Amino acid sequence: MDNSFTLSNNTTTHNFTSIFYEIDPRKLKPHPRNDLIYGKEEDASELVKLIKYSNQIRPLVVTKEGIIVSGHRRWQAALQLGWKAVPVEVREFDDELAELHTLLLENANREKNREQKVREGQAWLEVESDAARKRMSNGGKKSAPGRPARKDEKGVENFPHLCLSSTSGKTRDRLARKVGLGSGRTYSKALKVVEFIDEQESLGKPEIAEEIRQTLNLKSVDAAFKAFQYSKKHPQSTEDNQNIEESFHTEHLLSQHPIRKSCWNCQHKTDSVDNQHIHCNKHGILSTIEKSGRERGQDCPQWRDRYSFPEQLKNPCFAIQLLLPVEWQERLEESAAFIDMDAATWIVNLVGRNLARNYDHLNFQDAILR
Repeated sequence: MDNSFTLSNNTTTHNFTSIFYEIDPRKLKPHPRNDLIYGKEEDASELVKLIKYSNQIRPLVVTKEGIIVSGHRRWQAALQLGWKAVPVEVREFDDELAELHTLLLENANREKNREQKVREGQAWLEVESDAARKRMSNGGKKSAPGRPARKDEKGVENFPHLCLSSTSGKTRDRLARKVGLGSGRTYSKALKVVEFIDEQESLGKPEIAEEIRQTLNLKSVDAAFKAFQYSKKHPQSTEDNQNIEESFHTEHLLSQHPIRKSCWNCQHKTDSVDNQHIHCNKHGILSTIEKSGRERGQDCPQWRDRYSFPEQLKNPCFAIQLLLPVEWQERLEESAAFIDMDAATWIVNLVGRNLARNYDHLNFQDAILR
C-alpha cells in the first residue's frame, strides 16, 4: 500500500472559507512532539463512540507533508472505525516551532494529567523563548556594540519578555499558571519527577518509570517527588521497586531496625481516654496501669503497624460524654473492680445488656464482649 501523502486531482474539496480535503487517514502521520507531550497510548474509545454515532468528524490540521498538527485522537478514532477518508485542512508553517505552537493551542482545552502538563510547559517555554528572541532581534534589543551576547543572560528564572498569561513573577510561576499546575514550586518539583521518568526509561527501567508516573498522575506531585528522591538515594532493581512510596514513608521510622510492637504505634489505638487508659478499636478501653502500652503491644496477636494498610473495623465506635454525680464515682469504680473491669468498660457492658433486652433483633453480643 502506498502511504505517501499527495493531493491528487480527484481529491474531494468543499466550498468553505478555507479549502478542506478528504484524505485516506492511513497516509497521515502523527506529529512527533504530540507523542512526546501527550503520549503514544491515548484512549480514544469515547471519541470512537461519538464519531460512530454522529458519523461526523472535525477536520484535522496537517502539514503539506501529511504530518498531523491537530486531531490526533480524531485520527486514531477514524483508523479504528475503518474510515477510508477524513477531512483535513492543509496549512503551511514557517518552521517546526510554529507547528508546535499550533499543536499546543489546539490542545489547550483538553483534559490532561500532571505529566502532560509538565511536558506542555516545557514546550511552551521553547516556543515563547524563540518568539522572545525574535522580538528582541526585530526591535533592535541586542547587546551593546562590541559586547557579545551572553547565554546566561537568557536565564529561565528571569525571562521577563515571555508572552505567557502574565509578565510578572518567575518564568516557572508563569508556566505553572499557563498549564494549570499550581505554583512555580509545584511545577519545578513535577519537572524533576518527569525528567527522572525519562531517565529511567532511557536506562531500560520502565517499571520504575511507570511506578513514579502513576504516583504523579494518580496521587500528587509531592508524593511523586518524595518517591523520586527516595529512588535517587536508594537505587533498586525493578523487582524491588513495587513499594517505593511505602518504603519512603516508613524509612525514617524503621532506620533499618524493626519497630518494637506497642499500642502507641498501632493503627488500632485511638485517642487516650485519660492518663491511665487508652482506647483500642479492637479491644475497647484498656488500662495502662497493670501493663504499659508497649507490654500490651508485645503480647497482642492483632497488633498492626500504624503505617500498614488499615483494615475495616468490625465494630466501629462512637464517643459520648457522660456527666455523672461525683458521689457515684467511688461506688462505680468499686463495682467495676469487683468484676475485674475498669469503670468505662463496665458502663459499656451495662448499656449493652440493657439495649440487648429492649431490642432482641439487634446483635449487641460482639459489642459487649469486645
